[in-house]
Amino acid sequence: MKILITGGAGFIGSHVVDRLLEDKHEVTVLDLWESPEMTSHQNNANFTFVKGSILDENIIPSLVEGKDRIIHMAAILGTSETITTYDVEDVASVNVIGTIRILKAARKFNVSRVLIPTTPDVPWINPYKITKNAIEKFCQLFSKEYGVETVAMKLGNIYGSRERWLNASKDAPFNYQKIIPTFIIETLRGNTVPVYGDGEQKSEYIFVQDVVESFVRALESKKDLSGEIIHIGQGISHSVNDIIDALEKVWGHKISRDYQKMRPGEIKIEIDLKPTKLKELLDYELQWDLEKGLKETIPYYEDAFTKMSN
Repeated sequence: MKILITGGAGFIGSHVVDRLLEDKHEVTVLDLWESPEMTSHQNNANFTFVKGSILDENIIPSLVEGKDRIIHMAAILGTSETITTYDVEDVASVNVIGTIRILKAARKFNVSRVLIPTTPDVPWINPYKITKNAIEKFCQLFSKEYGVETVAMKLGNIYGSRERWLNASKDAPFNYQKIIPTFIIETLRGNTVPVYGDGEQKSEYIFVQDVVESFVRALESKKDLSGEIIHIGQGISHSVNDIIDALEKVWGHKISRDYQKMRPGEIKIEIDLKPTKLKELLDYELQWDLEKGLKETIPYYEDAFTKMSN
């Protein structure tokens, strides 16, 4: 298939790009940032990278026309960061207006399926969560009223290699803090790690390769997935304290905790994903448990830390 991936240079997107190229699809990536993972594919005849914004109406039509599928991942991320660091209007424009423009182009050029990652239903009031909730509704609108087969892939906390910690790259257009990379890098630096609240807020932690497999199955499925919201999870949540305990166990490092007040835009929650549709519609159940995923993830950050230190 011919597939457009917006935001494909990011953490999850880059892993999806790798897999789709392995499967011999033709992949076009639109992103603000040509990450090292993108340049590694520059000699692959099935790969095209376009540097640009999803808000650029001059390039979207040419990229969407002729595509069989779209994976729309481009967004401004961050829970507290979308309050403290980024302009709320920019977040709304990129996340909501950008998505609408992609969906309109998909309708115009008869793209047969669009996949869009969304987030769990939690009562957090921050621009990222607000816009992701809106995106999910627009997916359903375009499926119901405009005949665009959109599929919302609802994700919990995804982890694995290439996920960023704060200021991990000076070249990346946006920086945000993710829990597992932060805990590993700060421990390697000899620092305490920040734990917000009492550390008992819970989420599902999903290894990135389970997400990749879920996306590939959603791309290739022969079923009608129009308007579906598919949870990528297994119904097992872990607290932040659980994550630190698991890291200490599989890594063999003591992690020093610094409990702090909750960040802006966040409250204590427990995220619960329902794997029913993942099994029914995509015939998939997650294959990576937490310890197995962490063992696969840790060496990437150890190597990154070594390179930073040299």
